[in-house]
Amino acid sequence: MQKVYLVVSVFIFLAFFGCNKNSEVVTLESGLMFKDDSLGTGREAKADELVTIHFKGWMVPKDSADLFADWSKDQTKQMLSLGDSKIRNQPLKYVLNTNSFIKGTDEGIAGMHVGGTRTMIIPSKLAYGEAGMGFIPPNTDLKVVVDLLEVKDKVVVEMWKVDPASFKTTTSGLKYSVISEGTGSMADSGKVVTVHYSGFLEDGTKFDSSVERDDPISFVIGQGQVIPGWDEGLRLLKKGSKARFVIPPKLGYGEMQLEKIPANSTLIFDVELINVQ
Repeated sequence: MQKVYLVVSVFIFLAFFGCNKNSEVVTLESGLMFKDDSLGTGREAKADELVTIHFKGWMVPKDSADLFADWSKDQTKQMLSLGDSKIRNQPLKYVLNTNSFIKGTDEGIAGMHVGGTRTMIIPSKLAYGEAGMGFIPPNTDLKVVVDLLEVKDKVVVEMWKVDPASFKTTTSGLKYSVISEGTGSMADSGKVVTVHYSGFLEDGTKFDSSVERDDPISFVIGQGQVIPGWDEGLRLLKKGSKARFVIPPKLGYGEMQLEKIPANSTLIFDVELINVQ
């Protein structure tokens, strides 16, 4: 669970279709406009399905008249760029209609087919509105080009059933239960680990799941790249292990309030240590 918790709503846009010169601009009732640059032939994206996309994005100047031109080749648009996942080779995975991407893009992606590319113009009211976001000024329209790479059925994760008597407590206050013992190497400090996880609050509310995104995370153990409870807990496991961590606030996010995690929250993680390198 990385310290910057799922900041998954900014800088995610891209070129989504190929080259359909005759494609018409469509304006939806919400005000979102899109044009299919190329039509895919694969599975159609629908609400509540897991999609994998590449993106490019820009802020739209007030006087812009070339909304559907190829801005990636326009040097004057570089200062307006919001990112390019293809350059970083980091496609984005998320479930449509979960507000994990920029507001408005879910509506624009729905109906696309795998292999297609779509350019969207998102009015500010569907993006960051009057508040803005980071370096994006208030009342800024956005341009997003999306390549739809894959569509899958959504996986719904539930908390594992764990025997309360199986928990142990470390001197730091971390509670853990090894549900399934792995047979690989230990996750020692300095090693790179790959982990699938699902996170819950004490009342059972799920706030994140790499399993549902089909997107495990990798990081170096003992380098402060994750919350302290993870750094400590994973060093107790072997490759292939499944475990539950109950992490007190001081080993989690403490007094910090995140999008779905209240301040001073005890966190519950069901984790699977997929790989140790």
